[in-house]
Amino acid sequence: MTAIHGFTDTFVTPLIRRWRLILAVGVLLVVLGVLLLANLVDAAFTLAVLVGISLLVEGFDELMQAERHEVRWPSYVLGLVWIVTGVIAIAWPGITLWSLALVTGISFVVGGIALVVFAGRFRRRLPRWNWWVVAGLLSVVAGIFCLAWPGVTIFALAILLGLRVLMRGITTTMFALGLRQLEQMSSPNIPT
Repeated sequence: MTAIHGFTDTFVTPLIRRWRLILAVGVLLVVLGVLLLANLVDAAFTLAVLVGISLLVEGFDELMQAERHEVRWPSYVLGLVWIVTGVIAIAWPGITLWSLALVTGISFVVGGIALVVFAGRFRRRLPRWNWWVVAGLLSVVAGIFCLAWPGVTIFALAILLGLRVLMRGITTTMFALGLRQLEQMSSPNIPT
């Protein structure tokens, strides 16, 4: 078994052969990330559809690149979860956005309360426990804000999602270009 820059060829070789497809997915994710960021003030339906498409593409990307891991089944499961979530987001856009704001708000409130309880319970052993209380209270306030104004929550989450999809696209594109470089380095130089 040969090694290319520290990677064994059993894991990298199949990916090297697919660098063009991985590059196409990376570019598509970049475009979707930019579209998500550009359409923040458009209708929630458009945002939900773009979220769904982005999740579908990420799911296919995860399945396609599963071979980069020694243990592949978590990537297959994660890819399928992204695909199913993307289909649901496209099928029920209104529910998708409302659910997202609701889950975020509840998570912030519950997490904040747990943090305040934790800090109060362990205040004698927890250095600067009062900062934990402040962080917990801020989380509760943010959660109440999310629940009271789901539209603003969706706007903020759309920005974060757009940035996440954009960054995934950039890293996938850079990964594909790195695979291309490995392909060029591993192929014999034949003078023309």
